[in-house]
Amino acid sequence: MDTANDYRILMAEEAVRRLERRLKQWGMPWPFNRAKAMEELEKARKSLLRVRYSYLPARDLLESEDLARVVESARNLARMILPEHPPKLEGARALALAEMKWALSILLGLPQRIMLGEENHPEYAVDVVGVEVVRVEPLQGSDNLFFTRASAGKAAFTIITNLRDIRVGEVRAAAILPPAEFSGVVSEAMYSSPPIEEKYKGKRVPRKLLSSELRSVIIRLLEKR
Repeated sequence: MDTANDYRILMAEEAVRRLERRLKQWGMPWPFNRAKAMEELEKARKSLLRVRYSYLPARDLLESEDLARVVESARNLARMILPEHPPKLEGARALALAEMKWALSILLGLPQRIMLGEENHPEYAVDVVGVEVVRVEPLQGSDNLFFTRASAGKAAFTIITNLRDIRVGEVRAAAILPPAEFSGVVSEAMYSSPPIEEKYKGKRVPRKLLSSELRSVIIRLLEKR
């Protein structure tokens, strides 16, 4: 497995980079131990570096201590920096919290994405789940964007989109990309397919059903690192 260039591992490195930036800037309305958090993040970084240059087959990588340490550090960091009941946040703080949660989910979910196999596809770099559109309305303050809510069963997402044909009741693929803010609203994902079968709701959507736009978005994101 070409671990040095695998999109899944590169995205995990991007997650570590974003976490480091957020921990250094902080600004959240609850305390945390910066020294301990940075120490744990450094453990994750070093373990991930060894994963990247291991060149192990996927099966062996899944059993490696370094991959397990990445996940362990992510769990520890989540306990350190995320309050059990976070207060309602707006603006920059809401985006910061969403980005930290996204970064931690990327690290925690790395083994599951490695399970997708030896092939290196940009679409494998993030989680892509089938969601049911449950709410659609124009985004206030924007002429061409729509505020939507989507459900994947136990998980729910706010997704801002420019898709004019989006409809309540549809099931579509949603790629869980780094969050972005539009007119004060944090978008947590991107619709990445036309309507698909209901059986995919709450499950990873096969790559063959995904739009080519997702591939381009992920490549551009990682090229900016």
